[in-house]
Amino acid sequence: MSDTNLVLSDAPAIEGLRFRLYRGEEDIPALEAVRREVQAVDGEIWMPGPDTVPNPACDPTRDCLIAEVAGRMVAYTWLTWWEETNGTLLYLHLGWVVPTWQRKGIGRALLHWQEQRLREIASANTGKGIPTFGGNADESQPANRALLLNEGYAVAFTVVKMLCELPAEPVEIAPMPEGLTLRPVEEAHLPAIYAANDSIFQESRHGYSTDSYEEFLADAGWSPETKGLWLVAWDGNQIAGLVISKIEGGEGETPWVAVARDWRRRGVAKALLTLTLRTMQEQSIPRTRLLTVAENPNHSVRLYEGVGYHVTSRHPRYRKLM
Repeated sequence: MSDTNLVLSDAPAIEGLRFRLYRGEEDIPALEAVRREVQAVDGEIWMPGPDTVPNPACDPTRDCLIAEVAGRMVAYTWLTWWEETNGTLLYLHLGWVVPTWQRKGIGRALLHWQEQRLREIASANTGKGIPTFGGNADESQPANRALLLNEGYAVAFTVVKMLCELPAEPVEIAPMPEGLTLRPVEEAHLPAIYAANDSIFQESRHGYSTDSYEEFLADAGWSPETKGLWLVAWDGNQIAGLVISKIEGGEGETPWVAVARDWRRRGVAKALLTLTLRTMQEQSIPRTRLLTVAENPNHSVRLYEGVGYHVTSRHPRYRKLM
């Protein structure tokens, strides 16, 4: 299928190097091989692709570029885009080169092609936000980081992964501020919880975009069996704060921690978090994880460290105006 081949003007002079677009299921074994090689060095980094994203924003047959040397896949790319609540139209390009072929110019050629392709996509977008390129380079990816910095990108914010190994002794539950009450979460509460969480995160400057109600429930892991890990503090009929957790693979995960502006710095989050940890202990959960942002103005990393979490990795997110 020679019609999938592309000529890149700034491709490095490497014998046997060619670039082509994704051809469908026949490429999946080679994509998986690239993932294994990259993750063997860089760790379990996020590497989406046409075989892992069921309903992609992009068209893989037009937007997933592959690099081969002597017929062997050595790199592939991925594109996606969304509108963030701060007015950013983010066009995220991702790409991975197997370690033995890094720092030879392949990644730069792929990046330049991706930027041009995203400009074409952005020109047809009717959104009113600010078109912005996005790129990811985790701490374990110095080659990616160097490439992005050399191409004019800067760190916009840093995603922080944190882990809490639950101790043998019971976690001390911090007191709930006076005036707030906890109620068992029922299905009738879910729309209000969704609306409150989204409203609180609307002010975020760090990559937040609104999910649909259905997406929120799926991500948060709602079910009658896990509702005991959905903790909501109520101020009358208004939600003052929430900590939503779930169990996956026998371990805990907390996708959402949110406190209304009027109740911040008053101990709401600490009370809900410590109660969450105690509840997990009672269910014999050995450890639990969450994500936050290092630049969070409410000093979330310090909050989580204060209840027993520690940082396991940092994942800078790079941006550049289109």
